[in-house]
Amino acid sequence: MLSQFNVRNFFPFQIFLFIFFIPTVSVQAKEPVRFGVLSIAPPARIHAKWQPFVRYVSKQLGHEVKIIVPRGFKKMKAAAASGAIDFFYVNSHVFYRLKQKGKAIGVAQMENISGLTTSTSDIFVRSDSDIKKVEQLKGKSIAFVSRMGAGGYLAPRAYLYGKGVKTKSQTKELFTKNLSSSIHKVLLGEINAGTMCGVNYKLLGKKMDTGELRVIGQSSPYPENVIAARSTIDKKLMHKFKEVIISMPDSVEGQKVLTLMHSLKIKRFLPYDVNSETLTKKLLYMAEF
Repeated sequence: MLSQFNVRNFFPFQIFLFIFFIPTVSVQAKEPVRFGVLSIAPPARIHAKWQPFVRYVSKQLGHEVKIIVPRGFKKMKAAAASGAIDFFYVNSHVFYRLKQKGKAIGVAQMENISGLTTSTSDIFVRSDSDIKKVEQLKGKSIAFVSRMGAGGYLAPRAYLYGKGVKTKSQTKELFTKNLSSSIHKVLLGEINAGTMCGVNYKLLGKKMDTGELRVIGQSSPYPENVIAARSTIDKKLMHKFKEVIISMPDSVEGQKVLTLMHSLKIKRFLPYDVNSETLTKKLLYMAEF
């Protein structure tokens, strides 16, 4: 009788516990995958430009991807270290610095719309300028984009140092944090010369009148931008994320998203090649960082 009593009285209670607690656990929402973008562009523009990409990746992962916009290298570094971001899109100089500090793992690298995983930086002046070659930039002002830029500072500085122009001590360095501003300031004669990624310079030439400018130098190649992951990322998630972005050209939907990203000079993403870091190391040495 006691065993019958136990079954009749406790089994329904056990069923109640199962129904009450188990669904509560199973319907808990997953935390979104946080995708950081380090850019000199305003946050609103970054969100607009990257929304098609994160929507596509969210769909393929079956997991929401959310855009995070840390403003500057220090905030990106802190976000990667604290786990506030999972994946992030940064230039190769920033990635190298983060990797050296144990904060980043290379996932993929960008192939630009010229079909290359490297780019060069152009140094330009007004067409009517007396400056005909980069050696004449000593004592002049030069507009760079950002102190942590690969094409906007590291590569052109390394090139100029190689030509005997120590920009930090022999020129006036200015950082515009805006590609268009660099061009405008040179056109207006406010700054003697400007420099930026050659692909971006060509893209801007389609939107702005750069006919009054003349390129007087071109840097050595530097690696294009990188999609990285924080060093503590779940490896299964990292491999799935990598698979999704590498295979984008294989679907019509993925191709459409990549086409929209041409304005970011992105053609597609390829598996990260650790050998590209050799170029960054060389440039850092040449630029005397």
